[in-house]
Amino acid sequence: MNTDTTWSTERLQSLEYHFTNYSYVRGYQPTVSDTILLSSLKQCKEDLTCYIHLSRWLNHIKSFENEKLEGMPESLEDILSGFESSSVMQNMSVEDKLKLITRRLDEVIGDDRIVAVLKERPLKIYWGTATTGKPHVAYFVPMTKIADFLKAGCEVTILLADLHAYLDNMKAPWELIKFRTQYYEAIIKAMLRAIGVPLDKLRFVQGTSYQLGTKFTEDVYKLAAMVTEHDAKKAGAEVVKQIEAPFQSGLLYPGLQALDEEYLGVDAQFGGVDQRKIFTYAEKYLPKLGYQKRSHMMNPMVPGLTGGKMSSSEADSKIDLLDSPEDVERKLSGAACDPSSPENGVMAFVNYVVCPVLEGQGKSLDLGNGQIFTSFDHLKSEFIAGKVSGEDIKGFVIKFLNALMDHIRKEFESPELQELTKRAYPPTGDMPSSTADTSDIVEVGGLSMQGLSLDDRYQLISRNLVSPPPPSSFSSVLDQHLHVLWSVPVTGRPDSNLLGHVAKIRDFLNAGCKVTVVLCDILSYLDGCQVSWEVASPRASFYAELLKASLLANNVPLENVTFIKGSDFQRKEEYILDLYRMTALVTCKDSIEAVTNVVKDPSLLSTLIYPDMLTLDEKHTKTNVHFCGENHSSMFAFAEKNLPLVGGQPRIHLAGAEMTSLLNRAALTPEEEFIDLIEQDSQIKKKIKSAFCEEGNITFNPILSLVKVIIMPLLGAEKFKITRSPQNGGDIEFESFEALQEIFQGKSLHPGDLKNSVVDYLIRLISPIRKAAETGPMKKWQNQAFPPPPKKAKAPPKAAGGEEFVSSKFDMRVGKIVEVSRHPDAESLYVEKIDIGENEPRTIVSGLVKYVPIEEMQDRMVVVLANLKPATMRGVKSSGMVLCASVSEPAAVEPLQPAAGSKPGDRVIAEGYKGEPDPVLNTKKSDALTKMLSGFKTNGSLTATWNGNVLGTSSGPVTVATLKDSPIK
Repeated sequence: MNTDTTWSTERLQSLEYHFTNYSYVRGYQPTVSDTILLSSLKQCKEDLTCYIHLSRWLNHIKSFENEKLEGMPESLEDILSGFESSSVMQNMSVEDKLKLITRRLDEVIGDDRIVAVLKERPLKIYWGTATTGKPHVAYFVPMTKIADFLKAGCEVTILLADLHAYLDNMKAPWELIKFRTQYYEAIIKAMLRAIGVPLDKLRFVQGTSYQLGTKFTEDVYKLAAMVTEHDAKKAGAEVVKQIEAPFQSGLLYPGLQALDEEYLGVDAQFGGVDQRKIFTYAEKYLPKLGYQKRSHMMNPMVPGLTGGKMSSSEADSKIDLLDSPEDVERKLSGAACDPSSPENGVMAFVNYVVCPVLEGQGKSLDLGNGQIFTSFDHLKSEFIAGKVSGEDIKGFVIKFLNALMDHIRKEFESPELQELTKRAYPPTGDMPSSTADTSDIVEVGGLSMQGLSLDDRYQLISRNLVSPPPPSSFSSVLDQHLHVLWSVPVTGRPDSNLLGHVAKIRDFLNAGCKVTVVLCDILSYLDGCQVSWEVASPRASFYAELLKASLLANNVPLENVTFIKGSDFQRKEEYILDLYRMTALVTCKDSIEAVTNVVKDPSLLSTLIYPDMLTLDEKHTKTNVHFCGENHSSMFAFAEKNLPLVGGQPRIHLAGAEMTSLLNRAALTPEEEFIDLIEQDSQIKKKIKSAFCEEGNITFNPILSLVKVIIMPLLGAEKFKITRSPQNGGDIEFESFEALQEIFQGKSLHPGDLKNSVVDYLIRLISPIRKAAETGPMKKWQNQAFPPPPKKAKAPPKAAGGEEFVSSKFDMRVGKIVEVSRHPDAESLYVEKIDIGENEPRTIVSGLVKYVPIEEMQDRMVVVLANLKPATMRGVKSSGMVLCASVSEPAAVEPLQPAAGSKPGDRVIAEGYKGEPDPVLNTKKSDALTKMLSGFKTNGSLTATWNGNVLGTSSGPVTVATLKDSPIK
């Protein structure tokens, strides 16, 4: 029997357990801790050969005896405490783990979800820190909680939020972020080693490793289109620096942090209590993207030594982790620690930093004067009673901190870390300024300019524009190749306005320019979701083909015209990085002023980035002239001002004229106001006939506008001809719009004659485009671009009481299968006992044998339709139905999955439908249940829905494993 007081059997077993999972004391790399442990084990009298993994380590580590290993020397007790806590963790109950995870926290949101996960597997948690100012000793507060998480067996991710740092009002220039991120990782690792936390159990992730990816970027766009500016501003109020003219980035910050939860694959996020509004923002909006709601844990904010929040940017309020012992003593000696204010910064420090660290080391708080405390509450009560001196407490904290920080200081004595510190935090005078981006390259190489005088070229480029630019603005570029960007929104149906712009593209090409047409699918989605995310890209493709047909119909060659969608480049890393840079430099006020009369809903967060993206398109399409409709011309000044912020040169901006409404009254439908680009002849005649055209009126006259904006530009050198009877004056031709306008104003031209000629020209111009659109491929593109609305059911199913069916009539409950067996008389059926929160489990029969193995059914969480009339199935009474997604080709069935944290008995409802369920569903007719279930299906995000409304519990949405867009039965 082992009699060595140091090496008890329990301690040797804890070593054996550790080396079952790890190669060395500190994980997977030998350190000085291995040699310390080896030296002590040589005194052990017990036969160690019975400990297989410990023996393996002993034989291996002896080969390092004569080598100098890395790491900070530590006591044997500190080494062993880590092993013993790992061993203890294996025997902890769920309740014990929860208590350890949540102790000393200010608040926990979603603790029921945490418990549900702990019953199944280790909890996954992330803590993030923006890599801005230098970390200070208050960072020991989250470090001690991270130690608790690890003791409870949690998987912990530390996010080094470099992108967040940049967005937070430019606290760290991009040029420094790389070094500061490296510094943060090094200093955090040193802190964790100082308090005895093994690093092998942690994962460090750099934010930009995924936050610039395509999928994350798409979610940023989607979130921006559903969040209001008010909600975003409210969410970041406690975290983002508040200034008089806030930058756009401060409003993007909360959304990025919310998305981190999904992309880091965690169950919970941990942070300071100042993050609470961001956490509730995440809980509100992540489910709307089809993601699960996460739990949130909040630490208290430790006051600074002067009484406020300890700040990484205010030197006097904090103790830097690399401060000298003298600085630590000076700062703490001057801090207030009076019994009349027991919540002072020093006492808070003792509570949230000193006591947890001492507890982890198995030590008590010894003031060195005979007073020893095993808990903070005891110390605090004695302090308030005047039995403990504030000076004695400060003296202890000074010694404690300096001993702890000695580990960090010594690590940072290495030349590599000293150089890193200098690069990450250079003196103010050596701070690098943001360098200009030199990637702003214009791709040219358009048509030959031979035979064109500069004046001819200017006339071609500047004619038929809203405001022709003065020749002086073109003087420096007319002798160069020009590359034109034409931005085309795809929010609605393509109309005849585009024909006027086609004429302008012809002018550009004739002037020797190259043209890139950007079909703005993402921007059109961001404009108040006028086109859905799923439809935006197909619609852009249809627009592109229609514009090609329009150009060809007007004898415009396509050799120097390139068609691309915004989504082809607006999801790429270099673009989104530029977008984030711009949001950190542009104020919300500037954005809103630029787009107030452009976008549908200026209250949305997407409004702020809309002008940014239109501006960045100029740089990323490598163009030097930007042409678009006059409705977007209000953003030209914005672009000229802000593109240089991301290394771009201001472009030439040209606006094409656009038609106003055909009517002088409010339209009953949008289609009334414009001529569709593929309008039928009969509809052209009908719309022109009803269009407003008052005799002699040239102030507001849509018919004259059609001639000016569309018909005459396309005719080019051809004269505009009015065909009329001899009695009305005979045919008349016009070389210029001004001449036509003058005749009409003088009432020498009747509105009816003008309308008849306009109809003839529009039919002539639109017919070849419409014929091109009637081909098979074009019809397919059109159907995808403008899908028909879902057909209404001929006879909506009725629930009990004769009311129209709504999902709330279903009593859908979360259930847990506590027992499952094969049906004795049917090979394809299971008989399940399912706990749905009632006194006894329900018996339910399901035809899932072919689709779900029996071992996967046991203890499975499912969704049960609980208010069906009981039915006997092959001799077994079934009291409900397990809801599943299913497809027929190839045959597949998947039970619905409640969100993590859902409990048996929790009700599943469709978002927005919280009515009381029917006691028993009326299914007397044979097809009644089928009709009721007709609106239930999964969507493209694997989320269960009813008529597009997400199904879920208070813990989050109901999902399926793989079956997208599938009916639920």
